[in-house]
Amino acid sequence: MRLLLTNDDGYDQPGLLEVERTLSADHEVWVVAPLHHCSGSSHALGIYSSMELRREGERKWSLEGTPTDCVKIALQVVMKDRPPDMVISGVNPGANLAHNILYSGTVAAATEAALWGIPAIAVSVHVGGPEIVPRFGTAVSVLSRLMDADVRRHILPGEVLNVNVPDVDASALGPWSWTRMGRFAEDMPFTHLEPGRVFAYGRYRALPVRDPAGTDVEAISRGFVSLTLLQSDRTSRRRPPDLELTDGSL
Repeated sequence: MRLLLTNDDGYDQPGLLEVERTLSADHEVWVVAPLHHCSGSSHALGIYSSMELRREGERKWSLEGTPTDCVKIALQVVMKDRPPDMVISGVNPGANLAHNILYSGTVAAATEAALWGIPAIAVSVHVGGPEIVPRFGTAVSVLSRLMDADVRRHILPGEVLNVNVPDVDASALGPWSWTRMGRFAEDMPFTHLEPGRVFAYGRYRALPVRDPAGTDVEAISRGFVSLTLLQSDRTSRRRPPDLELTDGSL
């Protein structure tokens, strides 16, 4: 299979490198990933600056842009003549769960591929604390099993499979669970560097979830592999309400 790999941490980061090494044994792997760290960039574009594309090896490029820019450049320039069969984003060091799905550059890169009808997977591994080394090997073993099961056939056009892997050895993985996106009950806290004037986000910590049953957050807390199908089409599925407005436009 012809694969495009990307991430939001940088082309030379260990999560992506492990995916590249593993999947290159059985697939034609291409890499277009950010030159610099882009965590939390969501679906941002580098509209107001030029972006240098640098060749880093055979079928491997870095781009001075966002994860979304990387996928766009890959599809329009690097792989223009033969698009990838699938796009894989990650492995991200840190789970992308609940609201963080919307902030994630990892998920955004996969979503960009989905917008153009290419099956896409975002892969992240939970990290239990600031001093803990991410278990990229566990995440890649999960990804390899999904590839062996030909998961691409089960990802419909416009969908992204968001995969989150718990912080355990591969031998200790719990069940695999289809989940829904959770909803945090609290927001991320700020650190007040200068009260009332200078702020920074504090270290990430686990946040409580509203109605946790069946969510991605619950699955990871129980040591399960969380599989969540996301839609790139954000149109609400409910019937629009009947509105009576004075100008009659609705």
